[in-house]
Amino acid sequence: AMANYRPRGAIAKVFFDRIHNDDVIQQIDMMTWYTMSKLPRKYGCLYHNLNGPDALTLEWLERSKKTSGRIWLQLCHEIAKLFLNMFMTQTDINGFLKRGSMFILSEAQFDEFLTAGGFFEHRERQSMLSICDIGAGDGEVTQRLVRTLQQKSNWLLTTYATESSWTMRNRLNEKNFVVLENLNQLQHADLIVCFNVLDRCFDPHVMLSEIYESLDQTGFALIALVLPYSHYVEKNSSHLPLRTLLEPWPPAKRLSVEEELEMFFDVLQAVGFKIRLWTKAAYLCEGDLRQSFYWLTDYVVLCSK
Repeated sequence: AMANYRPRGAIAKVFFDRIHNDDVIQQIDMMTWYTMSKLPRKYGCLYHNLNGPDALTLEWLERSKKTSGRIWLQLCHEIAKLFLNMFMTQTDINGFLKRGSMFILSEAQFDEFLTAGGFFEHRERQSMLSICDIGAGDGEVTQRLVRTLQQKSNWLLTTYATESSWTMRNRLNEKNFVVLENLNQLQHADLIVCFNVLDRCFDPHVMLSEIYESLDQTGFALIALVLPYSHYVEKNSSHLPLRTLLEPWPPAKRLSVEEELEMFFDVLQAVGFKIRLWTKAAYLCEGDLRQSFYWLTDYVVLCSK
């Protein structure tokens, strides 16, 4: 009888759907977020397997379940969104409501990945370290990376960020990040992070060139892209970019994820980057009334000049 039960009333329906969605989430094999069933031919040897979610990732997921399970808070957010949608973008709304936090790698995973990719080699003589996160959002992901670097050595760390959303910029200022108007204000950066921005910006090719130019000769870039590839520009009316990251797009025939990855790495190499290492992870987002959390499949790559 329960299987055929359908709730009456909007709020009852939301509760019902959430229980169903969370049941589906419980069945997920989280190992598949990190493992490749098939490696790309050309760059397969540079793949680093992070071996599933670690304790810190599971902790974040538990926290997200708790926050999204606070029904009255979530209802208030839904009502606020209806009103704010009239004059704000979704990102601005999330910044304003302090919701929609993201998670990609834990501190331990950042450490493992940067170490394996050679970022820490020959840095013991450095007293200062400058990092910049492009499109840093609320800075939660950046802060994990900062903690990783602080635990590693006693560098004097300067953290820069760029962000187009004004409400998110306020969040970044609260975290004492130096918010830049443009990336070209920065020179000789040791590490530039660009997580899930290349498929959201107006011209990803210009952005990649700017990252390359702003890096020190010994600098590294940490770049993430969600695949399958899909481009969406929040700020312009057509939501289309000037140029897509992968070209030609859409392709003549449907590509596999491995083929898209090869195209992406070829683009990075054409800019001048050397690909050191790459991995697969879940791009997690805090949940809402509908379900505990959301996720996309992310490919994270570490490059040097």
